[in-house]
Amino acid sequence: MTYRSRPAPRRRQRARWQDELRTQRLLIGAFAAAIAVALGLFGMSAWTGYYDGNLRQVIVVEGTAVPREGLDLRQAIIGAELQATAVDLQAQMGGTAVGRPPTARDALLQQQLQAISDQFSNLTSAATGSIVDGIFQASRADGLGVSVSAAEVDAEVADRKALPARVQVSIIAVSALPDDAEVGAEPTEEDFARAEDEATEILAELESGGDFAAIATEQSDDAASAQVGGLVGWVGEEDLQYGYLFPLTEGVEADELEGPSRTDTGYVVLRVEDRTEAGPFTDLVDLLNSARVSDEDYRGYVTDDLFRVAFRSYFEDEVVVSPAPQREVAQILVLNDQGIPAPKLRVRHLLAQPLPGADDQSTATEEQWQAALDRAEGWYEEVQVPDADWFEIALESDDPGSRENGGDLGWYDPTSGGFVPEVEETIADLGVGEISEPVESDFGYHVIQVTDQRSTALEFAEEIIADLQADPDSFGETARTSSEDASTREDDGYLGWVAHYEVPEVREEAIFGLTEVGEVSSEPVIDGNQIWIFQLLDTSEERTIEETRLSTIQSVGFSRWYDALKADGEVWIDTELQAAPAPAA
Repeated sequence: MTYRSRPAPRRRQRARWQDELRTQRLLIGAFAAAIAVALGLFGMSAWTGYYDGNLRQVIVVEGTAVPREGLDLRQAIIGAELQATAVDLQAQMGGTAVGRPPTARDALLQQQLQAISDQFSNLTSAATGSIVDGIFQASRADGLGVSVSAAEVDAEVADRKALPARVQVSIIAVSALPDDAEVGAEPTEEDFARAEDEATEILAELESGGDFAAIATEQSDDAASAQVGGLVGWVGEEDLQYGYLFPLTEGVEADELEGPSRTDTGYVVLRVEDRTEAGPFTDLVDLLNSARVSDEDYRGYVTDDLFRVAFRSYFEDEVVVSPAPQREVAQILVLNDQGIPAPKLRVRHLLAQPLPGADDQSTATEEQWQAALDRAEGWYEEVQVPDADWFEIALESDDPGSRENGGDLGWYDPTSGGFVPEVEETIADLGVGEISEPVESDFGYHVIQVTDQRSTALEFAEEIIADLQADPDSFGETARTSSEDASTREDDGYLGWVAHYEVPEVREEAIFGLTEVGEVSSEPVIDGNQIWIFQLLDTSEERTIEETRLSTIQSVGFSRWYDALKADGEVWIDTELQAAPAPAA
C-alpha cells in the first residue's frame, strides 16, 4: 500500500479587483495603525508638556505642594501690580519725553520706575519667595499667636485697588534758617517771622501779576522745584518729600494761590495746578482680569503679604523690646588679609603743607615751605613726649584722610609700595615705635612713625589677645594704637551697650559669651574680612533701649530672626527655578 498526500481542493480563482481591494484594506489598516501610534506619541508629549507647565510640583513647604501653575499665577499677580504701578508713575511724570513740563519729582519717579524694572527681572524669585513665606508663615502663625483677619484682607484689597486723591502743585519756599546758619542749627521764632514777611511779599507780587515760574526760579529755597519754575508735580498725602503740601491745598481751586503757610522749615506760597479725586485703580483691576486672576486668588496673595507684616509686628512687639538684656563692651578691629598674607608695617604720619589743602604745592614760596617745616618740627618735638596724644596733634595735620584717625595710614606692605619714594625710604629705616624727623616730599613735610608690625592679620590678633589676657587693663591703650575701627579707636575702643540682634550673629555670640566684667575674648572673632576682639565692661539683664536705637535694631534684626525661624522648616524648591526665594519684606 502506498501512502500519498490528500489532493488539495481546487480553489476558485479570485477576480483581480478582489486582490486590489484586499491590498487597499491592508494599506489603510497599516496607515490607521501608524496614525494611532503617532497620535499616542503626540498625546503623550502633549500631556507631558501640560504636566510640566501646569501640574508639576515646583515648591513644597511644610508638606504643602505648589504646582507650576500656582507659581505662574503668583507671578501674574505680582507682575500686574508692578505694571499697574509703573503706568501710574509714568502718568505723574513730566519732561519732554512725555510732552509735559518737568517737575521736581521726576528724578524720584524715575528711580521708582527703575526699581520696578529691576523687580520685573527677578519676578520668578519674588513669586517663589512670596509663596514660600506665605505658606511657612501661615503654618507657624498659630504657634506665635499671629493672625490675619478677613476684615484686614478686605481693607488691604480695597486699598490696593484704589488710587488716592492727588494734587498737582507749584511752590515758592522761604527757609527760616539764615544762609549762614551752621549745619544742624534750628530756626528761632525771629527766623520764622522774617521768613513769613518775605513770603508775604512774594504773595503780594504774585497777586499783582508776577510770573510764578520766574519768581520761583529766582527766590525759592526749595532747590528741586526752583530748577523747574516751582512745579513740584503730583503730590499725595503720603508723599515722603512733599506730602506736607497736600493738606495745605484743601479747598483751594485750580490756579488759585494759597499762603503763606508755615512749615517745619519756614513758609511756603503755593499754587494748585490740577487735582484728581480718589478713585478705582482701573489699570490694576484690568490687568488682573486679563491675567484671569480671581478675587480669591488675589485675596490669597494679599493675605500672604499681610502675614509678612504681622510677623514683623510680632518681632517688634514680642522679640526685640525694651527693656532687654544688654552687654557693655569695648572692641578692637583687625582687618583680615586679602589674598596671600604678607608681612606688613602699621604707619602713621603728620603732614605740614606749604599750601594747606592745595593739590599742587609747586607754586609755594620759600617762606611757605619754611613755615611748613617749622610746623613739622614743632610736631616732632610734641610726639617725642611719652604718651603724646597723636589723635589731638593730628587734628592740625594737612592730610584730610588721616587727621581724624590720629594720622593712621593703616597697614603697609613694603613690597607693594603705595607711598611716595621719600616716605617709603623713611619707613624702611624705622623700627617699631621710632619716629622720623620731618621728611620732605612733593606734598610737604612728614613726621612718620612705625607703630607695629605683623606677619598675618590673624597672628597679630592672636598676639593682641595673648597680651590682653595677661593685662586686661591695657585694652583701651591697645585699641587706640592697634584697632582699625575709626569710629571707636580714639575712645579706647568703646562700643557701648549691645542688645540681641544689634550686631551680626557671630559678634553677638562672642559678646554675650563673656560673663565676667573685664573679660577679653579668648580667641579672634572672625566675621567675613573682619577680626574682632571684645572686652566686657558691664552687664544688665534689663536695661532700657532708647527709641531710635530700638527702631534700628528692629529694622536690621528681623531678617536674621526670620531666617533662623525658617531654617527649622521644611522647604523644597525645584532647581529649575534657578533662584532662591526672596527674603520676607
